[in-house]
Amino acid sequence: MRVRKRRSQRRASASPWTYALATWLAGVLAAVGLGAVAPVGSALRASLGLSDGALAWATSSITAVSAALGIPAGWWVRRFGAQRALSWGLSVMSVAAVGSAAAGSWGLLLGARIAEGVGYLLVFVAGPVVLTRIAQGGTRSAALALWGTCVPTGLAIAAVTGGALESVWTWNQWLALTALGPLIMAGVLTAVLPRLPRAAVPCAHREAGAWNGALRLGVAYGSLSLVGVAVVMVLPAFLLEQRQATPTVTGAVVAVVCLGSAVGGLAASWLLRRGTAFSALVPLGALMPIACLPAFSAEFPLAVSGGAATLVLVVDGLLISAVFAAVPASVSRAADVDVANGILNQLGSVGILLGPPVFGLVIAAAGWGTVAALVLVFGGLGAALLLTAARTSAAGSAADLSRPPAAPGGRERRNGAGPLAKAADVSKRQRMRP
Repeated sequence: MRVRKRRSQRRASASPWTYALATWLAGVLAAVGLGAVAPVGSALRASLGLSDGALAWATSSITAVSAALGIPAGWWVRRFGAQRALSWGLSVMSVAAVGSAAAGSWGLLLGARIAEGVGYLLVFVAGPVVLTRIAQGGTRSAALALWGTCVPTGLAIAAVTGGALESVWTWNQWLALTALGPLIMAGVLTAVLPRLPRAAVPCAHREAGAWNGALRLGVAYGSLSLVGVAVVMVLPAFLLEQRQATPTVTGAVVAVVCLGSAVGGLAASWLLRRGTAFSALVPLGALMPIACLPAFSAEFPLAVSGGAATLVLVVDGLLISAVFAAVPASVSRAADVDVANGILNQLGSVGILLGPPVFGLVIAAAGWGTVAALVLVFGGLGAALLLTAARTSAAGSAADLSRPPAAPGGRERRNGAGPLAKAADVSKRQRMRP
């Protein structure tokens, strides 16, 4: 019993950033699973006799699960508990990755990838909820913005590591390797994260407009995700066909562009931690369509085009991270954060699925000059909705400051602030007892 108390005390006294970084690493490892098939796609297609369409389904099935089940997953995480859902999601991903490695047919591979998509969805709904409940104020905003870098960081790791191992390992060995990270991280989180009180489940009846803020942020996330994924997906074809770049040069440029999203997320985390308002970040969205003009023009040197495309992803990643950071203030109760993140994942995944075909169809019909116009439409929609949500959140925060503090035993505090501090207080009282 004393050992258990000492462990609780150590967890409560640790910095919130220790837990935030551990949770972030869980998201990165989950994103590695998302991008695991792409580096070994050629070998996988040859081994199982897959068509390009079948391979595409195996690659995108994880995102399809999120597009279909994001909101239901939010409700389930609310009842099951975010910490447990996070660990269970990682465990499911690990088992499913082993299934993918052992698959001998397209049907088995697709089934394993869909199961992995369920685990991935749990991780990406529960992760931001855990961050919301272990940190407060600027630290919470910065940690949630950092969470927005999980996907680009994980995809970059998968591309680099999988590509390096593709020539010396079989695709089965690579996919089996991707099962280790989530399994280890599930155990680490169980040991490291403090036990936080589970948010109360509210009544089914909600006031009108209760989900407006979360829905606005969800559409913003979907629009911005659509832009980022579409630009990355159509850029290789532009470089190969319009710029006559070699495959090696094209791969290097695309890799740098993808990392731009992670750089933008890190910049958002740093700015928000220093007290920058969400509304101050939104005007940077105007840079995206402007940067698309040289990025998709053959009149500029390749280095300029690559740098401009990278700028598009830097700003896109910054705004996506700002969306994640804005979620807690968009809901009225801490219990609603779970479902709000489900909304974000579902609408964001819809944007990821729609982006490449929408851009591809318009480019085929009207040429490469339309990329800037498409980015202006979808990026502008995402930025406008983020700005609206930021202003609404600021107004709500000002209203909260004008209210008297709730009496003990009253309704839970807005956005669930303070559970880690409560755990620390309990620990402190235990130490003071004789």
